[in-house]
Amino acid sequence: MKEDPFNTKDPIRCKTIIVGDSGVGKTTIIGRYINKFNSNEKSTIGASFTNKLENVNGKQLLFEIWDTAGQERFRSINNIFYQDAYICIMVYDITNRKTFENLKEYWYNAVKEGGSEGIIFHVAGNKIDLFEDEEVDRNQVKEYCESIDAEYNFISATENTYIDELFKTLGEKFLKSDICKNLEQNKSKKKTEKFALDNEEDGEKNKKKK
Repeated sequence: MKEDPFNTKDPIRCKTIIVGDSGVGKTTIIGRYINKFNSNEKSTIGASFTNKLENVNGKQLLFEIWDTAGQERFRSINNIFYQDAYICIMVYDITNRKTFENLKEYWYNAVKEGGSEGIIFHVAGNKIDLFEDEEVDRNQVKEYCESIDAEYNFISATENTYIDELFKTLGEKFLKSDICKNLEQNKSKKKTEKFALDNEEDGEKNKKKK
C-alpha cells in the first residue's frame, strides 16, 4: 500500500507580485527579504523571480515572488505575471507623491483586472528612513487603503525596517483567505484521487501475483 498522501509536507504555494513605479525599491525589498541585499540594484527589465519558504503559524508557506518592471514600456508584459497571483504588494516611494498617485491611477486597476479573483492587496510606503522628505499625507494613504480593502505599512529596504513583518503579515492573511482554502481543498482532492488510484493499481498487481 502506498504512503498516505496526507502525511506529506508539501508547502502551500503563494504567488506574490510586487508592483509600482521604477525606483520605488521593489527589487531592494525582495533582496532584503531573501538576504541578498544590494544597495546598487538596477531597474528590473521585464520581471524576475525568486522564492522563500516560510513557517507561518506552523504551516509551510512558499512565497513565489515576482518582481515586475516599473517602466511604462514594460507594462504590457507585466500583465502576464499578474495571472494566478494571490498577493499583490503595491509599493510607492514616500518622498515621491507621483509614485503613490500611480498606484491609484494605474497599478491597482491593472492588477485587479489581470490577477486572481480575491487577490490580496497590500500597500507599502518605502524609504521611511527619508521621512523628513515625505510628500504623501499618511491620512490619504489610510483613506485609499480603506477604499480598496487593503492593509498598509511603512518600510525601509535600505535599513531593513519592517520587511520580514510585511511578509509574515501577508502570509497570515493569505492562510485565512478563501483563495488558500480553495487551493487546499483542490490539493486534498487530487491527493485523495491519487491515493485511491495507487491503491487500486496495487490491488490489481496483487491479484496477478496470486
